[in-house]
Amino acid sequence: MKSDENSGVTVIIPAFRSENVIIRALNSALNQTSQPDEIIVVDDASDDQTVRIVREFAKSCPKLRLVINAANEGPGRSRNTAWQLATTEFVAFLDADDTWQPEKLQIQLEWFQKNQDAVICGTMHQIINEPTTKINGEPVSAFDVKDLLWRNRFSTPSVMLKREISPRFDNKLRFAEDYLLWMEIAATYGLVNRINQSLTILHKPEFGSAGLSSKTWSMYRGEVKALSMLNQKKHINTLTLFRSICWSTIKLIKRLPRATIRKNQ
Repeated sequence: MKSDENSGVTVIIPAFRSENVIIRALNSALNQTSQPDEIIVVDDASDDQTVRIVREFAKSCPKLRLVINAANEGPGRSRNTAWQLATTEFVAFLDADDTWQPEKLQIQLEWFQKNQDAVICGTMHQIINEPTTKINGEPVSAFDVKDLLWRNRFSTPSVMLKREISPRFDNKLRFAEDYLLWMEIAATYGLVNRINQSLTILHKPEFGSAGLSSKTWSMYRGEVKALSMLNQKKHINTLTLFRSICWSTIKLIKRLPRATIRKNQ
């Protein structure tokens, strides 16, 4: 790790129609035991009061920077915009409708201090009002591309990574763009890592809620596109692509009933 003056964290928050939740996310970032050096909110052409609320908040928070997209570009491109502007050694992603445990950044920074060759570190997550997942085993798990093909091991708001790495979110994908990035990083650098503590709090179910993740069919199509792009970039062969798409289809069949039940509740 670099010297302390360069080893800070930029928190990146894409926001779209987030007037009711953005303050909660900002407070979550500011209430960390290890403070971020800067926070960049990218408003993705919201038509509500998100921009006004963030601007007002920024008056008392000098480390907060607001970027406004002229048109709706999706979460991946919005994160890339902030990533390009970041000046710290690490970037950490937080969605506007999610939060962190107060010690989340500190634990990840301490882990990077001990694992200086690593480029990415996620955490386990907890879904609000649902039981916390208990992990029996190693405190940290390492995954390769084959592990990620089985399933996505990270929620995006759990991830911290080194700013200087070359892979980025694919600007053309609006769904599963995060999944593709984790797989590309694993293919490029060998392994991705996860601290097995629930340090990230999701305020909506992963599938079947009112947010992006509720669009189960779109998520499936995005996942298939991500896998196809992984094949085009020669990270997996055609047989592995076929098997992975089959497995994604099986997962879709399992998710649809849950999504339908949540939609009708």
